[in-house]
Amino acid sequence: MKFIEMKKFFKKRIGLIILVIAAFAVPGCSLYSVYHDDPSIIANVNGDNITIDALEDKLVTVHRIKQMTNLEGKAGSIDIDKVIEELINERIIIQEAYRVELDEDPIFQAKTNNYLISRSVIRLRQEEVQDKIKVTEDDMYEYYKKYFEEIKIRQIVTKDRKKAEELLNLLRKGEDFFELEKSKSEWLNKEGGDLGFIKRGKMDQTFEDAAFALSEGEISDIVETSSGFHIIKLEERRSAPDDMFEKVKNSIKKKLLKEKEEKRSNDYIAELKNKANIWIDTELLYSRSPSQKDCDNITMARVNDEPIDDCDFIEEARGHLPKLRRDILNKEKIKEVNSEILDSLITYELVEQEALRRNYLNDPLFRKSINEYKGKQLLDLFKQKIIFPRSVPSENDMVEYYETHKDEFRKDYEVWFSEMLLPSLESAEAVLKELREGADFEFLASKKSAMTMRTGVNVWIPLGQLSPDMRMAIIDLEISGVSDIIHESRKYKIIKLKGKRGGEYEEFPKVKNIIMQILVKRNFDNWLKEYINRLRDVSQIDINKKAVNELRERYTMRLKIED
Repeated sequence: MKFIEMKKFFKKRIGLIILVIAAFAVPGCSLYSVYHDDPSIIANVNGDNITIDALEDKLVTVHRIKQMTNLEGKAGSIDIDKVIEELINERIIIQEAYRVELDEDPIFQAKTNNYLISRSVIRLRQEEVQDKIKVTEDDMYEYYKKYFEEIKIRQIVTKDRKKAEELLNLLRKGEDFFELEKSKSEWLNKEGGDLGFIKRGKMDQTFEDAAFALSEGEISDIVETSSGFHIIKLEERRSAPDDMFEKVKNSIKKKLLKEKEEKRSNDYIAELKNKANIWIDTELLYSRSPSQKDCDNITMARVNDEPIDDCDFIEEARGHLPKLRRDILNKEKIKEVNSEILDSLITYELVEQEALRRNYLNDPLFRKSINEYKGKQLLDLFKQKIIFPRSVPSENDMVEYYETHKDEFRKDYEVWFSEMLLPSLESAEAVLKELREGADFEFLASKKSAMTMRTGVNVWIPLGQLSPDMRMAIIDLEISGVSDIIHESRKYKIIKLKGKRGGEYEEFPKVKNIIMQILVKRNFDNWLKEYINRLRDVSQIDINKKAVNELRERYTMRLKIED
């Protein structure tokens, strides 16, 4: 869009803002003055404060980006005044976004509502789960002594309970465990029935509980597992060594925290369910297939009068389908999975309701984080809805750009050439002199060149694949022309151009998308800059120069320390 069209657009849009600002303007007050009142405020834009915390957050972000893009991994100096200007521009755009009611956009509202819910749920979890659990030194040591203790055991195994009972009876009468194990056990390794030293958490839970309950030399009753019937003898018990505790303490703490979090979370969900009014249409629930794709927005359940419909159910069901991979026709399994799906939805609804009920927006820090998110979304939405549509060029604009920038859209040249490699500058100069006097290139190459290189008759090399020096030497040569001396990698070359093709202009349709991208970016930057400048012209902007100077001094000092 041409500049004159921009001016017309801004004249209409900015008119209302001028009236509003004028109504509140104070005679003699500068639009760009010094803001003295509060050292925590870096600037004020039309009544909205930009805090020093916001500036420091922005500086950290800019510092990190510069650090990532610098090859040496250093951020270097940052222009604080430029960063302040960026913050002011962002605030002006956000204010304009509210003025044109972009905050009424359904997608914006859905995003911000989802963000509010997610942050509220995180806060609720912090309060009701994480803040209510702790792992003490005693907890960790008790776990260590229990789970890092080792026992040495043997076993006799059989698939037949009656046989196991007979063997146990023989052992009770004094038969030797080792001899019965060798002769009667149906499972032996190379050590017979010796399982060596084991820790908790390594075996079947039933087997493990029975084994660790034994005293040294004691024989268990019959222990049934999926592997058969076991008789266990504990031969030796080895306590967890105290000197290992410090090495494993952190991993134990993580494990215990995870277990306690899971238990507290489950307990809290149970508390919410006990207090809630929950209604379920079981007939509808069990009639639905988790693999069903269509829904009718029929209410399947209510949680404190809030509906959960079959569309919610189908959406949630996608994550549960693997559980039915082998039981897709099993009605009881389908009922079980459907109940799990609905239970998940009920849990989500209960947690969201409780999180929103607590209204964390009353907390200034929480409200600040939500408003910052809204601001970022509005910045993006403003650029997307207001700036971008005006940045898309017309067909005529693209054709005009193409005609005035044709040289940027040439096809790459391809060349076919012969090449002489010479050992020294002196020899190269002598050969070039002979060539200039009419000597035959191929003949001299066979006599003088350390190596003769030539492309085949039908071998064309893209000019872009050659070194910069060779490209410069070839680009302006006529066919059969001979280059000047090319000094490259301690070698001296002379080239004879045998053929050159390409360099034609690309047709407009083939480069249209590229031109569109170029013009969209250029127009977008121009529109955004112009829009911001117009808004700034009618905005009240106050800078707290004292606070800025103090921050600049601190930042400079920090950079010196880092260097």
